[in-house]
Amino acid sequence: MESELNNLVMMWFLTTLSLYYCYHFSAKISKGFTRLVSIFPVLILLSVLPFNLHTFHLGASHVFVLSWLANFRLLLFAFDQGPLSPLSPKFLLFMLAACSPYRIKENSVKIKNGETPFQVPSLILEAANKTALLVFLFYSYNFKQYFHSHVLLILYFFHTYLNIQLLLAVAAIPAQILLPGVELEPQFKTPVRATSLQDFWGHRWNLRVSDTLRPTIYNPIKTLSERIIGPRWASLPAVLATFVTSGLMHELVYYHIIREAPTWEVTWFFVLQGVFVDIEIFLKKKFVATGKFKLHEAISGPLALSNIALTAGWLSYTQLLRNGADEKIIHESNVIVDFFKGSAKFSSLSMAASSDPWIKEYNEAVKIADDINGMVSERISLPASGPETQRHASAIRRKITILGTRLDGLQSLMSRPTGKPLTEKEMNRRKDMVANLRSKSNQMASAFNMSNFANRDSLLGPETKADAMSRTVGLDNSGLVGLQRQIMKEQDEGLEKLEETVISTKHIALAVNEELDLHTRLIDDLDQHVDVTDSRLRRVQKNLAILNKRTKGGCSCMCMLLAVIGIVILVVAIYLLIKYL
Repeated sequence: MESELNNLVMMWFLTTLSLYYCYHFSAKISKGFTRLVSIFPVLILLSVLPFNLHTFHLGASHVFVLSWLANFRLLLFAFDQGPLSPLSPKFLLFMLAACSPYRIKENSVKIKNGETPFQVPSLILEAANKTALLVFLFYSYNFKQYFHSHVLLILYFFHTYLNIQLLLAVAAIPAQILLPGVELEPQFKTPVRATSLQDFWGHRWNLRVSDTLRPTIYNPIKTLSERIIGPRWASLPAVLATFVTSGLMHELVYYHIIREAPTWEVTWFFVLQGVFVDIEIFLKKKFVATGKFKLHEAISGPLALSNIALTAGWLSYTQLLRNGADEKIIHESNVIVDFFKGSAKFSSLSMAASSDPWIKEYNEAVKIADDINGMVSERISLPASGPETQRHASAIRRKITILGTRLDGLQSLMSRPTGKPLTEKEMNRRKDMVANLRSKSNQMASAFNMSNFANRDSLLGPETKADAMSRTVGLDNSGLVGLQRQIMKEQDEGLEKLEETVISTKHIALAVNEELDLHTRLIDDLDQHVDVTDSRLRRVQKNLAILNKRTKGGCSCMCMLLAVIGIVILVVAIYLLIKYL
């Protein structure tokens, strides 16, 4: 994760430098082909930079923002068109216009009766709502094995929709802060209320993409088509070319997610959508415009949404599911949720520790126990005997003694709590925590034969010291002799018991010796298996290295192929812009 964040910082640093060059140097070059040549290295750089990010939530969004939106806007900027023209008075505004997926609403009133349309609170609320819905989706993925495949496709569709919504809402916040006197247009306009495919793609779904593709692809090709086939049907090839371009750019986003050779399924999805939209336009001009026939919106809307859902499930999501992208996305989502949950838990524990001395004392005791475990682990690397080993063992014993003192302090603090009284549930929870920690302490003390923690009475019985002088009071010589014989008899009985104990210990030692021999043989067998497994792993690692090398070569070729396709599209668009604009 740290390397991913470093790559993110480096990517934005290079992006800022590239846009700074475009703002201060390329903008001074006359518009047209000359300015395009000056910014062409920036177009290539912005296309490549997002591929240094490997997570879905960071990488795919930056491919969309930089490789798609920013590049197309810079392409329009080369001809003094689009949102980057005329040149902004400040570089920061230029950078926001190039990289942010937002658009300033036309004729927005900057100041009206002393008020400004400051949208930051509503944007924050929108981002919070989308985040809450995404968290709910992340939680539902834990039970995905119980869902039907069609239900999962619906969940993935809403995941995509909410991800885009959240990205656009978050990206619009800095723009609204820097431009507090303007109103931003919405990125979506309730797609579920679309009345047709044309309405869905052109006026409701991801409008910033439509705003980008319309001046770069649709308008030039429509102008060219009007001269070839006339104005009535000029929009048909323009619409199809726009959808093909969108499919290729989505293919680039998909390639970043799965890092596999494209199967062009997502491109075919957009090609089909382009064909369907063209059919819709044709039917509207033939029947609706002439008043012969018109399908009611209550029927055309659901038909359009069903068309998109079926073709998306068939083509758009198939490649992602086949390559396990959903598992990768779910894993990343769970990591993000766990990170925030851990941060919240750490914060709550820190706040509790600052107000409750018992929690603070317990955290210090846990830290000491962790230190002891670490020192025990280090002991393995030390020699079996020697001064250094003895010093290390003494340090461990000292730490165990300190831990025991801390546990006694925790026990006493529970008996006289400070502050507000504890509930019975909280008291039992703390007792369990202390008991678990004391059990670990006793185990570590037993391992080092510490008498402070060993229970001597359970081993040898209670120690009794009889007062020999009191037994001899009032006895004559014969009585003393009898007492001596009785004591010797008791000693003989004790020795017999000791003999039985020694014999029992001997049998136990023999059993332990046999057990150790068995463990030794098992370790020898395990060592042989480890050697065999190690040799197999080396062979597999060698094969994986060869496969990785081939895969890198394939990825490089695929990157080159996609770059060539992108350059061809750019050249065609440039030619059309130069000739007809």
